Amino acid sequence: MGAKPAPKRKGRWLKRILTLLFVAAVVFLFGVVPYTLGGIATRRRFNLPDKENSEYVKNSFNVAREDITLKTSDGVSISGWWIPVDRPRGTVVLVHGLNRTRIEMAKKVEPLHAWGFNCILIDLRHHGASGGDRSTFGLTEKLDVRAAVDFALTKSPGPIVLWGVSLGGATVTLAAADDPRVAGLITDSSYDTLPNTVRHHLRLFRGFRFYGIPALKLVPQWPTSALVLFWIKERGGFDPEEVDVLAAAARMNGRPSLFVANRGDARIPFAIAEEMTKLAGPKSRMILTESRSHGSAWRDARDIYEPAVKRLLDEAAPPLEAAPASKVEMPAKDAAKPVSERTSK
Repeated sequence: MGAKPAPKRKGRWLKRILTLLFVAAVVFLFGVVPYTLGGIATRRRFNLPDKENSEYVKNSFNVAREDITLKTSDGVSISGWWIPVDRPRGTVVLVHGLNRTRIEMAKKVEPLHAWGFNCILIDLRHHGASGGDRSTFGLTEKLDVRAAVDFALTKSPGPIVLWGVSLGGATVTLAAADDPRVAGLITDSSYDTLPNTVRHHLRLFRGFRFYGIPALKLVPQWPTSALVLFWIKERGGFDPEEVDVLAAAARMNGRPSLFVANRGDARIPFAIAEEMTKLAGPKSRMILTESRSHGSAWRDARDIYEPAVKRLLDEAAPPLEAAPASKVEMPAKDAAKPVSERTSK
């Protein structure tokens, strides 16, 4: 009787299965994952839960406000609120973060009104009630802010200050760099460039653990980050390299600027705000809080944040007369000081 060939056939089938698994893994890691992440970043539209601010707007946001719809220069409809005051010193345009809406900025209106400023709160394109079919991380969103500035100047001739958080912080910095009508800037928890942000967030993504197992370490840093940026470009229709907030900060040309960062923010290293402060010129300052949150410095460290904002506003739009104080209690003389408040050299 001859030798049985079964073991050889089993060996061939095993090799084929292993080869197919390898090919499937490569397609998943370098095809499906980057394509999906690029689409989520630019095309997926959703609002993160914001119970804290939604309850505030529903129960305590008792200001007279006008619903407005603005049209950007590229034809996108932007929804927002116009909230005027009598005898305004100027106007502050307030801009929310990624996957949030205008209500994220609502708690900032009360002190701004107390100091004599009109407010515009907008939903960025592809967010909230606004139009638009994609996010571009500030590159086209700056046109939304410009439309708000145009509207404000038809209502009130006073100076314009921009104030944004996270995506909003990047957007207002990009907008201010291109618009000399902007008298002052407040940038809270902004990223520096989109490529750097993608690489940093991929590192965070790879650190996630499932039941204590770092399974996502299987996703390599390179070339995954390059592929994600490729799909952001393809699916978003813009070049990620053009989203350079550091370069925009350098074009502030000495206008009053305030950069805010949280020491414990894993998503946005505070060194970014330090660099922006240096680049923005002699009238730029920074506050660094001990908060571990992303974008919640106003909630977590308002006692040091609010006086810094008032200082900037007084510089960008001098008071018509002695402005009333905010209703929020100011810290006692022995209260904790900011970790740092710096002026660029």
